[in-house]
Amino acid sequence: MTKQERYPLTGEMDLKLEALSKYIVTSPSWAKSLALILILSGCVEVMSILGTGKSFTHPNIFPVTAYLLPALAALALTPLLARWFSGKLDYGWSGLTAAIGLIISLFISLSPILLIRSSFPVFFAISLAIVFTFRMLLLAAVVDFHLRRVVIPALLHSGIAVLGAAPFLGLHFVQLSILLHIVFAIAVLLFIIVIERPMKANFKVGPLELANAFLAHLSEGSKKLDDFFRSIGESVVVPQVSLVMQREAKEEIIVTVPNVHPGPLGEIGGSNLPKILHGILGNGSMVFHGSASHDFNPVDEVEVRKVGAAVKQTLPPSCSNTTCTESVRSRCGSVDVLTQAFGDTVLIIATRSPLVTEDLEFSVGYAIMKSGEKYFRHVAFVDAHNCMDALSDGVHPATELAMEYGGATDAAFSATAQKKQIPFSAGYASRVFPFSRQEGFGDLGVQVLVIEAGVQKTAYVLFDGNNMQTGARDEIRRRLLFHVDECEITTTDTHVVNTISGRNQVGLKVNVDAFFPLVKEAVMEAIADTAPARSEGSTAWCKGIVVFGSQRISQIASTVNSMMGFILPVAIIILLGAFLTTAMAYFVLVY
Repeated sequence: MTKQERYPLTGEMDLKLEALSKYIVTSPSWAKSLALILILSGCVEVMSILGTGKSFTHPNIFPVTAYLLPALAALALTPLLARWFSGKLDYGWSGLTAAIGLIISLFISLSPILLIRSSFPVFFAISLAIVFTFRMLLLAAVVDFHLRRVVIPALLHSGIAVLGAAPFLGLHFVQLSILLHIVFAIAVLLFIIVIERPMKANFKVGPLELANAFLAHLSEGSKKLDDFFRSIGESVVVPQVSLVMQREAKEEIIVTVPNVHPGPLGEIGGSNLPKILHGILGNGSMVFHGSASHDFNPVDEVEVRKVGAAVKQTLPPSCSNTTCTESVRSRCGSVDVLTQAFGDTVLIIATRSPLVTEDLEFSVGYAIMKSGEKYFRHVAFVDAHNCMDALSDGVHPATELAMEYGGATDAAFSATAQKKQIPFSAGYASRVFPFSRQEGFGDLGVQVLVIEAGVQKTAYVLFDGNNMQTGARDEIRRRLLFHVDECEITTTDTHVVNTISGRNQVGLKVNVDAFFPLVKEAVMEAIADTAPARSEGSTAWCKGIVVFGSQRISQIASTVNSMMGFILPVAIIILLGAFLTTAMAYFVLVY
């Protein structure tokens, strides 16, 4: 039995969010598109010379004026025209649209010649109308969803081709081309109205508008998507538990566990939550990953700062507790937890490594926190988020997996509450990695907290990343246990490392051997930094935090998928209608 069969409800949120990435296309460099245009146009020219029996010293002009020059003009001038109409288009996208337009024109205009040689003018006119249609739709998605701002840039390729072919194909060709362009422009408008209805009905925004905002984020870091997320968001109240450790003449250490999710991707929404909260709380702060799925993504940075303000307001000005327990491990089924109590505050970290686990829903974590409050005033429950190879296995209420989490944490709370608390020391260190977000590493690098309780040293290692490659956590832990008695490896779940796909975990692109030396350095420095400490816990109730909202990601994914399901039939019906309308109008004009 597979894990997905065992937990049929788990992972649905992240899988649906990941599934949307199949509709995302990024552009190649303009140079590649230019090379393709030149190669295809050259092939057409060679075939034309061979077909007419001319010499290569006297090439045919038609392929140059009808195919090559329009494509080159479209590549070079479309960004300028887009800018003229207050839009933005880079040369990568411009080259891609020009190359695809040339392919469409070649395929539709030349294929029928094999059967009906006299049909070329008609099919060439049809091909140019389809190029115009394609460019309108693509520019509406990439540049501006307002069609009036993309009609002229979209017309550039086919319009120049009509002018270039007119001396060779005559007046009837020009008349037919103009008629086809008008009818197809109307067809595009009808098509967009039809496909936008489901999304506009549910979210008051169309898919082309969303595509504009998303691509603007990818290309220039635009925050337009935040406005959309705020429009569909809902206000929630979430607890955030923090543990403050003060040391004589040394930096204060703050461990905090937010129960909102650092997503959805890039710099959108609350994706950089760990770094923002770290900046608010101070250099010695560690922002762990709590219980929250994409439903609990803050809609923008403003909401993250509201969380930070609420937490900072509840932090104790001074600490009085001087004792803690040794860290202990407990297990139930596949869930393994590490627990350590500091006076009336308990820090508990759960993992299923080497089994893959995604986010715990807030209700699962909140139930665990309330269970722990039978023994402790403040319960800081951390999802280690440290094992991944494919997107799957979130943790939903009432599943067998959620019960395993409840069983493991209940046993841990009971055992930890009975352990004797003794004086402790705390040490902190951090390292920034020489690796990029694209390689899976967030801006905070790695942070290490070391707690010495009696003869036991426990290291809490926090990577700023979105999960860890399966096996990486266990390998790092194995190596660190030569230097400490107990440790756990966790990630912040920051989504700044994700722009399109959710899979960019620590250890996927850079192996453990490459970054472990810096982790070891941080651990050894934290050990050297230890000093007698006092602690105090606090629980902030963060009110009025606007997040994506319950099941919003599922609703968006379902709407997009259903919309994609009827796009092809609608497109075929509208195109057939356009062809029939054109044929009748052309017949009336000519005869």
